[in-house]
This record gives sequence, structure tokens and C-alpha cells, in this order.
Amino acid sequence: MAKFILFDLDGTLIDGVDDILFAMNELLAAHGHAPLVRHDIEAMLGDGTWMLTKRAFAARGATPSDAMLDELNADFNARYVETDYAYTRLFENVETVLRQLTSDGWTIALASNKPEAPCKAILAKLGIADLFAVIAGGDSFEVKKPDGRFLGFVLEKLGFDKSSDTAVMVGDHANDVNAARAAGIHAIAVAMEVDDARARSLGADAVITTYRELHDAISQLTTA
Repeated sequence: MAKFILFDLDGTLIDGVDDILFAMNELLAAHGHAPLVRHDIEAMLGDGTWMLTKRAFAARGATPSDAMLDELNADFNARYVETDYAYTRLFENVETVLRQLTSDGWTIALASNKPEAPCKAILAKLGIADLFAVIAGGDSFEVKKPDGRFLGFVLEKLGFDKSSDTAVMVGDHANDVNAARAAGIHAIAVAMEVDDARARSLGADAVITTYRELHDAISQLTTA
């Protein structure tokens, strides 16, 4: 039996909000809009950068057309890359736990709604890209989370056999849990440095508030 574990990125493995906020505020300023604060942008995350851009402009009373949003989103992504992810960091114990999972025979993958290129760049910058057998972003496949087919795409690339293998999705958003449910795999919700009330409301199989708890959560799910 092979063991696969899929992770979301933002809010799950990393705190990258400050770099996202900087890039978005640059974009808003370029179009004459006032900046957002961290709390604003946190509530907008989870559905990819196109939706993030739409929500950010809506928060400033703007309703660009879809065609204009395509351009704004491309501009945001360019500005985001230019941050070089200077303030993006791993949550405490992430690297240690991921390396232990690898030693324990788990194959690790990334399944994020963020575009694939920044996902790869961030994991490389943080020194953990080597741990991921597959790195998939929101533009890697025809659909994104919460569509379970996105996780199915990742699992297929990993060589997952649903008749004999085990798979777990770890994330901080309803999209992660709902995608896992649709794909027929376990779901663990994380609440890193935030109130865990939202994570506990997502209907995941388990909730962790620190990566030190992940091993036990996985064990309880996979041995039940």
C-alpha cells in the first residue's frame, strides 16, 4: 500500500499574506484605489488569484469586466513575482514534519489554487521543493479546488490506486475539504496562528493547530 499526502500552500504550509498584500496594494494604487489591510486580504484568499483580484477591486467599489480582470490578474501576478516572496515564511515545524513524512514512506504533493509557477518558486526559495513529487497549481489543470477532479489529476500523476492506496489532503479552506470529499480521500484542516473555529467548522476528518499534531492526526485516520 502506497501513502500519499497532498498539501495546500497559502495558510497551510506558508504565511505569504504580506507579499500578496504588497502586490495587490501596488495594483490597486495604480488604478487609483486605496490600499487594503492584511485582514482584508486574508478573507479573500483560497480561490486563486483571479478571484482574489476581483474581490480586491470589489472591496474598493470597482466591478471590472471579466476581460479587464484577466488583464488585472496578469498584472497582479507579475507584481507578486517581483516581490521575490521576501516576507513569505514556512509555519513552525513544517520542514521537519515534511521530511519526517518522507522518511516514513509518504509521497508528498502540492495541490494549490495559486498558479503553478509561484508555487514552485516559493517552495524552492524556502528549501523544500525537493520533498514534493508533484507541484500542481490552479493553472495546472482545467479545474481548481473545490472540484475533486483537480485532486484526482494530482493523484493520477502520483500513481495513486484507490483500491489499495491511502491519500490525505491537508488544507486550511473549505475548498480543500470539499475537494477531498469529492475525490474520496481523507481531509485534515489546519489552523495556523489563527482562531481554529473556522477550521473546526469545515467538516474535516481532523483539525490541527500545530504541525506537531499532524503525525497523530494522520495515524488516527489511516489506522481507523
